[in-house]
Amino acid sequence: MSLSGLVLLLTLGIDPVVPSVDERVEPPPASILTTDASLAPRWSALQAEEHPDRLWYWGWAGFLGAVVVGESVIAATTSNEGSRINAYVNIPASAAGMLAVLLTPPAAAFGLEDIRRMPEDTEAQREAKAAKLRAVFHRSVEQERFYRSPLNHVIGLTVNAGLAALLYFGWKLGGRALLMLVGGTIEWEVQIFTRPTAALDLATARPEMALRKLHVVPLPNGIALAGAF
Repeated sequence: MSLSGLVLLLTLGIDPVVPSVDERVEPPPASILTTDASLAPRWSALQAEEHPDRLWYWGWAGFLGAVVVGESVIAATTSNEGSRINAYVNIPASAAGMLAVLLTPPAAAFGLEDIRRMPEDTEAQREAKAAKLRAVFHRSVEQERFYRSPLNHVIGLTVNAGLAALLYFGWKLGGRALLMLVGGTIEWEVQIFTRPTAALDLATARPEMALRKLHVVPLPNGIALAGAF
């Protein structure tokens, strides 16, 4: 038998492999996070601010940390007494701000992964998952409500006014005191208004009034229009 005949015989003797239809994996059922009417809007809001919250968290923590490092270098190297004193005031203030950010992260920044991993095979598991979502949403709303509250603006103004007063009355550094008051307050306000508020926006949303029906009501002296909202 020739070599080509042997190859042809071996080729014909091999049965083709047909993939089994039974090996296909069915997609998992839809999660209650997206199918439950009371949970889906909350989940969508938290997901919308998850990555912006992380950017806000690491961005402000990094910025305030850089301020601490920069002011420490100035305090250690400058020969200007005013710059050194200003750095000594800025270092603990910025360090306190950095710790405040690091120790109180936005609820949606790092709280959604645990919810995603929670099983929902049984009714008890679904209830636990729903309760966890509601708790994270509530915490996020409370955090954002405080950040946008008048109290937080007052706290920022008070802190920066106190630091400015320390520079002015303690060391007679009027220019640096004014810069501290204005610059520190602006920084505080920017930190407030750059924080995402999707959860708070959802929680405080009011349904728009829409006119659904309009009736003509006959009266003895004419007609009246009655609307249903």
